[in-house]
This record gives sequence, structure tokens and C-alpha cells, in this order.
Amino acid sequence: MAYTYEDDDINCEIIESYGKISVGKGNWNKEVNLVSWNGMPAKIDIRSWQTNRQRCGKGIAITREEAEELVKILSKVLKKKSAADKPKSKAKKEPPKALEPFYDELELLFGAGVEECKAARNTLLKKYHPDKNSSNIAFATRKTIRIKEAYDKIAVWWKDN
Repeated sequence: MAYTYEDDDINCEIIESYGKISVGKGNWNKEVNLVSWNGMPAKIDIRSWQTNRQRCGKGIAITREEAEELVKILSKVLKKKSAADKPKSKAKKEPPKALEPFYDELELLFGAGVEECKAARNTLLKKYHPDKNSSNIAFATRKTIRIKEAYDKIAVWWKDN
């Protein structure tokens, strides 16, 4: 669908619609679409559109790589929020702050239990294992070693405490 904004030289073509994030007031919907602006290569686009798509609001257009980074960041934000929403048990000991970098390596919130750490370790090892990253074996090997060491440090602390 082609869209031209009034007298400006701005036009876009919605290549594919992925979905609505929310339905707003006055027939405006926040949407995620694949959009080509001014004939440029299509990008993932997040913005408000009128339901008839005659007008759009301010938003962002990002590449696939930027979207992948955004997903990582939002995953961390949502994990932190969900952890903050959980009531803290008084009986549970909190690990020392020295273990915080190891939780970061496992992409977990500080204080996650050993089972969560084990699951995170397994997921990350599948992602970064050198067999799956043949284009950069040195990086994959270093990352794999760091993941294993991080899990081991945290698991030992939980076992001892």
C-alpha cells in the first residue's frame, strides 16, 4: 500500500504487516510492519497508523540486526521487571555481589537460582558453541568457556550455601 504525506516528498510502501501492538484512541493503532520509505530498502517499522492507513504518527524504522538487539534488550528489561514483581523470600540467601558478572554472562538477573542458571547455560551453549559458529571459532570458543565458568562459579556458591 502506497502512502504519501500531504505535500511533503515522503512516501512509503507497506510491504508486509506483522501485527498490532495496541489499539489507540481515535482509530489509531500502534503497528509493526515491514515498510519501504522513499524507495529505500524495507525496514521493520513501529509506529501508529490510522485504521484506514491514510496517516501515520512518529515512529522508528530499524534493520533486522537492530531489531535483534532490541529483542535482547527488551528480554532483559522484561526479566528484570518480572523478577521485581516476585515477592522475595526471607529464607533465601542472596549471592555475593562478586557473582554479578557471572549472572550477566548467563544473561540472567542477579540472584537467579541454580536451575535457572543451568537452563540459561544450556541455551547459550547451544547458541555460541563453536560447531554452530564456524565463521568465528575463536570467539565462539572463548564465549563457550566464559559461559561454562560462569555457571560453575554460581553453581558452587549455591551448593555451598
